[in-house]
Amino acid sequence: MSFLARIAALAAAAVASVLAFVFESGRWVLRAVRSATCVTTPVLPATDAAAAYLDAPAPAVAPAPYRGPAPRHQVGVPLVSYARHLVAGGPAADTSALPEPVRAWVEGLTHAELVTLAASLPHEAEAHVAGHLIEGLPTLSGPAPREVAPATDADTSAQDADASADWQWTRPLSDHPEDVEIANLVNLAMERGRRKKVA
Repeated sequence: MSFLARIAALAAAAVASVLAFVFESGRWVLRAVRSATCVTTPVLPATDAAAAYLDAPAPAVAPAPYRGPAPRHQVGVPLVSYARHLVAGGPAADTSALPEPVRAWVEGLTHAELVTLAASLPHEAEAHVAGHLIEGLPTLSGPAPREVAPATDADTSAQDADASADWQWTRPLSDHPEDVEIANLVNLAMERGRRKKVA
């Protein structure tokens, strides 16, 4: 073996022994740190215990109660929904939540009156039941002095924001002002689209 080959072999052995020493000393340091900090290697559960854990039924969790805003227009929404379903030729919407006089009144409307009610908004229908009458609809209690609401084909462009603020198609996700404003914008856009379809 030549002189250079021996030097190369000795250098390789020295580098290998230094690397082995560094590796072993690193393992020794890790063992010392683990024993000093009481960190142990996690032990996997036995097969039977793991199967029992996975097969156990999930605990029954009761759904959290809805804490959003109270529903609005509890009389107006069923009235308008009932009229819109019948005018569209579908089955009648459920009116069991309505008070008996209101239910009897809405079920006694003619087709032309149902069309008028279907073209109104829920807050307008609720106001009609309360006494602020819509033109073309009879009163609940018979003839009375009529306070006529503006016709649907009148120019209501200045009142669009007020009309859509009373009825909400979309509820805000939270009480945060940004969520409320986003819901108001969506409601305004949906209401304007509905008014264009009705007109």
